[in-house]
Amino acid sequence: MANSIGGEGFDDLIDTDLREVMEDTALDDVHFIEMLDDTSPEEGRTQGKPSSNAIGIEGDYDVEMNEFMDLIPDPHERLPDDVGLRSDFSEEPEADDILVTLQDDEHAEAQHGMWNKCDNDLSQPKGIGKFLDLPFLKKIAKNLNPFANRQQLRMQFYLFKREFPQCGREMDFMNEKKWSQSGYNASLPTRIMIHGWMSQSRGSFNRDLKDAYLKRGDYNVIVTDWSTNSANINYFSVVKLIESFGAQLVQFTRELNRQFQANYDDMYLIGHSLGAQIAGAAGKRLHPEQYNTIFALDPAGPKFRHRSTEFRIDATDAKYVESIHTSGNFGFLRPTGSATFYPNYGLYQRSCYYLGCSHIRSYQMFAESINSIRGFWGTPCTRNQNKWQCDQSQRQSTQMGGEPSMRKNGIYYVKTSSSDPFALGR
Repeated sequence: MANSIGGEGFDDLIDTDLREVMEDTALDDVHFIEMLDDTSPEEGRTQGKPSSNAIGIEGDYDVEMNEFMDLIPDPHERLPDDVGLRSDFSEEPEADDILVTLQDDEHAEAQHGMWNKCDNDLSQPKGIGKFLDLPFLKKIAKNLNPFANRQQLRMQFYLFKREFPQCGREMDFMNEKKWSQSGYNASLPTRIMIHGWMSQSRGSFNRDLKDAYLKRGDYNVIVTDWSTNSANINYFSVVKLIESFGAQLVQFTRELNRQFQANYDDMYLIGHSLGAQIAGAAGKRLHPEQYNTIFALDPAGPKFRHRSTEFRIDATDAKYVESIHTSGNFGFLRPTGSATFYPNYGLYQRSCYYLGCSHIRSYQMFAESINSIRGFWGTPCTRNQNKWQCDQSQRQSTQMGGEPSMRKNGIYYVKTSSSDPFALGR
């Protein structure tokens, strides 16, 4: 995942005063981290001599920026007396006939194997896309706008395979054409990724894991996107939606099972932060069926630390639940899985100098574990508050992460490098 809401270069823009304000905030109640993990694969300008479409790209950027600025009401502008408070800012343009025609053409081409449209481009961002993701910023602005209508709860699903590793195809079971022509193959393992707060499908969490899985083999890699609602700086409002999005995820996987005969035993859920809590909510709702595995990557801590296991992820939410804890501020430090791993004791990670760095290390390490030759190896321990007792006779005996999952039980300490690659092997 990138390190910012707008792009991978945002970290350098965080000044000393902002850091001090954030560090003085009660981190148990405010969850800033995932503002640091979204980038966009917007196409940038080519280097050297401008190409024939350079002017078009610049024009698109200007148009998007103007649209974004229009979403923010002018505090000095007085509304006409006959205009309601909501009317000027809640109206959405109706879908025009051109858009409908383009969608019909896309499905017609899909029936002939001629897909030519990316529903979700997860290639590496270029140009201005490295630093700004205007569509994502628009979502933030809409959630900030007091005049806007309440956003509809919606989780979208995009399929990636080796056949189309960068251009995701939307899987919408309410749209028969898209659903049947998506390319989903029930004979392949299915890996479903769920991002967290202030994140989106085009963030580096999804890109890193998608690339790692498709490097290892051919999978149904399904990237979720609930950013219409997660792009809300009011963390507490977003937390209230976790159960609803867990229900949407269950409905989607049940349709995979019903219409494609996909086996739940071939499905893994991989969630980061609030995404891990959504995975847990989905696992509870699927009963009596169970997903094979849930990987909970630094599951969100604020507003979950004092909840019962009924309302947060725990070891019973899948046949096997493995959790990786890397941040004491933003994560949930108590053991939550059948196996719980604490890289570098889990409170913070070495060489992390910006807000949220430790939090995102969880998915960076997990993505690396999928193809790592060295691997991440844990030592079984007992943990009583801040006191650790580890069994040195079984030093580095148990592997963290990896593909496929290997079931184990217990609490493990894992030593890692302070920089990429993080795996040290045995």
